Amino acid sequence: MIGEQPDVLGLPSGFTAADFKSLTGPMGEELVSDRQDTLVARAGMVAFFAGCALIATLLARKAATWSRVLITVAAIASVIVHLLILGDYEPDSVAMLSRIAVFASVAAVVLCWLPPVMRVGRAMKARG
Repeated sequence: MIGEQPDVLGLPSGFTAADFKSLTGPMGEELVSDRQDTLVARAGMVAFFAGCALIATLLARKAATWSRVLITVAAIASVIVHLLILGDYEPDSVAMLSRIAVFASVAAVVLCWLPPVMRVGRAMKARG
């Protein structure tokens, strides 16, 4: 990755892996630490919003409008974080999973606001 896209780590273009190995001390450690901190923060945000969406989905069994709103907010926040991940030049496996997550989040928002779901919610509310 260093040889292909050194700018991702804030290195000058033309920087090679051998040049990186020659860095000793705080500079090399700081580059790796900054990248790791970014990845950990993004993974934490994704896990948080996925948990929020899961909880809202479990609470949606009563077809309440507020639960669909929570699902929508969590899905949109998740899409934003995944788009940040896609912009980070991640490995192909991570990028593919982020694309799948974006598609699933958009699908969740569309599906939870379909007219049949809203009809079921009104019927359940009327039934008591």
